[in-house]
Amino acid sequence: MAFLARNEYLLGEIDYYHEQICARLAADRWSENYRQIWNAVCFQLGWEGYGEVAGPGERMVRNLLRRTRYGRQWPLDSPVLSGSVGLSRTDNIACRTLFGFDLITDGWGEWEPLACGVVAAGETLVMLRLLPYLEYMVDVGAGKGYFVFLAAQNGVAVTALEPSPSEYKQLKTGIAVNGFANVAAPACSIGGSAAGGSFYVEDKKTVKTLALGEFRAAGSLIRLAVPEFARSLLGGIADWLTTYDAPVLLVTAGTEQGDGQADGVPPAVRELARYGYSLFAVGRQPEHGAAPLFPLGSRGRPAGCFLALPPMAKDLAELLAKPVDMRVFTLTVKLENLYYFVKMSFDEL
Repeated sequence: MAFLARNEYLLGEIDYYHEQICARLAADRWSENYRQIWNAVCFQLGWEGYGEVAGPGERMVRNLLRRTRYGRQWPLDSPVLSGSVGLSRTDNIACRTLFGFDLITDGWGEWEPLACGVVAAGETLVMLRLLPYLEYMVDVGAGKGYFVFLAAQNGVAVTALEPSPSEYKQLKTGIAVNGFANVAAPACSIGGSAAGGSFYVEDKKTVKTLALGEFRAAGSLIRLAVPEFARSLLGGIADWLTTYDAPVLLVTAGTEQGDGQADGVPPAVRELARYGYSLFAVGRQPEHGAAPLFPLGSRGRPAGCFLALPPMAKDLAELLAKPVDMRVFTLTVKLENLYYFVKMSFDEL
């Protein structure tokens, strides 16, 4: 069973047995012990304030990773990692995420995976719900490979493109460390052009401009984490966007110069409506019990990225907009232990 489905099932069972126990509790020693244990477990899991954007764990990690004059390394005890890790400005470490794969990082600016094991919770939730319906993914601007590995772990074949030499090295190392045979990561680069910039892919001994149409396949997801190239890249696959096998799109939020985005929605995303796409904004950190998707241009709700569903995939909108229990971002083994605890407590009543 997939990570999200397993954790949602466990949370449903935990809540059911806990509610049944609470309904029967009497003022005796056993019930008071149960309450104390329950409260202690919830505190350890960070469930008191799990709706906050930056809880104590995140603040701790950000403070530890802040550049200071007191030295090059700091000991870090992460809720996700087992034991302490020495962080360095020059050395990379393998950070174990909640999903079991390792993310190669030097630590700087990476407080999310180190503290929580998750990056961009809203986009992660949408991805986890999309992946069972997908067979192929192209990630342009893959970074260290977090979303690449999330897809690969769920059996999706991935082509990962990252122009930054340092992040590309971390991406390739991560592919090897995790043993993902279903990930291809050709070398690529970016450069100037009359259009303002181009994305290039190295093909053996030649270098050619990136054309997304060459990766065309049914059941595809295209993730564009390079806002400055989104418009030109999508413009090159207009014929694909109008067909039955049109891809699902995730476009990272960003500012395009001179386009007057009063509502914060990139023009590249707006233009997809012409092809019959349904458009949604994805919150970076959804509130507990709320949907990760919300209408475009909603005031006071900054988007982490934008989701575009083609006509043939519009029925996925209802599934993707389902309210989320943010407690799903808990180590599965901890939820299993809590499930057995409440189940045994219920059986004792």
